[in-house]
Amino acid sequence: MAATMEQTFAETPLHMLQPKALFDFASQTLGFVTRSLGYREPDSYSTDEDNSLCHFDIREKDEESGLDIYTLNEVAEHETFDDCWIVLFDKVFDVTSFLLEHPGGEEVILENAGRDATLAFRGVGHSTLALRALDDYLVGIVSHAERIYTNQDSGRRGER
Repeated sequence: MAATMEQTFAETPLHMLQPKALFDFASQTLGFVTRSLGYREPDSYSTDEDNSLCHFDIREKDEESGLDIYTLNEVAEHETFDDCWIVLFDKVFDVTSFLLEHPGGEEVILENAGRDATLAFRGVGHSTLALRALDDYLVGIVSHAERIYTNQDSGRRGER
């Protein structure tokens, strides 16, 4: 008797998925494969409003750090308990999974969800060890035009 291996997505057999869920499964699989092979392919697919045309959501990479570049407007879209991003020193962090682990409570982070939390972070007096611990949550860097701390032109300010 041959054993059959039935693949699932979110505990649902693939043959029972609706088209949208099947598309999500395929795009996640493609993203995993391309990242595993080291390609700089998109992390996700997006569709136009009438779902008739699918295309890659290609994210620009920062040349210096190699991180994905996000605008502050894009970060602002992630402001909930289930999807919480913050900006610290011009770097973008997805701290959703850290909220319940935060020693000061999740409310403190949620007050700054989707925004630059650098002043609040510094004001509390976090250690450099705390900043290093955030590396696990790093997803990108703020666009060049919106940077405050890591802008390449910031070094020229001291020359005046």
